[in-house]
Amino acid sequence: MKNIQAIKVGNVVNISIDGKLHKKNCGASQEADELFRLVLRAKDNPTEENLKSIRMYLNERTRIALMAGLEADSETGEVYLAGFHTPIPDTLVEVIKEYHENGYPLHPIINFWKLLMLNPDTRIRTVLFDFISTHDFSLTDSGYMVVYKAVDYKQKQDNDLLEFVTNKYLHVKKQWGCSANKYMVYRNDEGELDITKVVTAEGWDENEKGVEFLGKLGDLNAKLDILSEESETVYTDMHTHSMQIKLGVPVQQERKACDADFRRDCSNGLHVGATKYVENFAGRDGVILVCLVNPANVVAVPDYDHSKMRVCEYFPIALATYEDRKIDIIEQTYFENDYSVYEESELAKMIDKIRREEKPIERAINCPAEETRPMSELQKIIETRLVDLS
Repeated sequence: MKNIQAIKVGNVVNISIDGKLHKKNCGASQEADELFRLVLRAKDNPTEENLKSIRMYLNERTRIALMAGLEADSETGEVYLAGFHTPIPDTLVEVIKEYHENGYPLHPIINFWKLLMLNPDTRIRTVLFDFISTHDFSLTDSGYMVVYKAVDYKQKQDNDLLEFVTNKYLHVKKQWGCSANKYMVYRNDEGELDITKVVTAEGWDENEKGVEFLGKLGDLNAKLDILSEESETVYTDMHTHSMQIKLGVPVQQERKACDADFRRDCSNGLHVGATKYVENFAGRDGVILVCLVNPANVVAVPDYDHSKMRVCEYFPIALATYEDRKIDIIEQTYFENDYSVYEESELAKMIDKIRREEKPIERAINCPAEETRPMSELQKIIETRLVDLS
């Protein structure tokens, strides 16, 4: 039988539960009255449900957790996803509270946390959501981060015409609201591409004007879409120009070769980031890829530059342009489902490693601490994610 004692003085409620003292300075008399009534009810009938109601009032984080279907440690105030023991960082708890109170869909946030729980770096688990919420990152329903990567061409498939047509097609359709076939694409005698209205082009003499008509904008866009599907453009990194990057193929570097030291401004690892990163590294003529990053694969969030981070894997899904501080996707043939299929295969490999009593994720260079969580926790996280993906 629980020994519960309490006294209310103004808006302050002092409570003793089995000799442990709790003090709650309520913001209003109504809140104090409600808490005191809950204590009196628990004193008369000390069920676990009545005691839980008191804990909700005594600890805001516990209240948030119980409201959102999470779990909380009443002693430490740490909040967990139900059934797990990896503490959710404060910022993420507040976001879960906001989403719950407003009836927003929670699954992108919960899926993000399930993936982040797999990250072996405690610091990354703590700071990553702060980092992405401060800048223009977004999350997919599966919990992946949408990031950007500045690259160069390694193998180009008539991309000058392809990029020009796709860009102009989007501009005409979105900005001008016109039919793309009202415009003719032409190349002048200096090799530059441009468009003009078809009715204007009909009055031009190609030889006299020094131009070559290539076709109507809408027709060319449809034709080039087919050609781009049949050919494959290969990109490379802007630093070493040694990597081979393709849409729909994960780009990877061994985690043990990546530097987890957040104090290093530029070090080993794959660099991706926000639009500020693209602005600084892509330049006027740079190529921009839209990529997905699994939070488990983030290696370092440097303190020096909040526009980029180091990862050991990213998944390019689209080609984009950056103009007037805005990114526009001009070619997307891969989506998060394509990455989910790959992720499912990798998770199955991790389970096999755990069953062989091996660590499922490598430790990066300068990672501040070894993984201290039991393998049973990691196995449960992986198995839950596999169920979600199936």
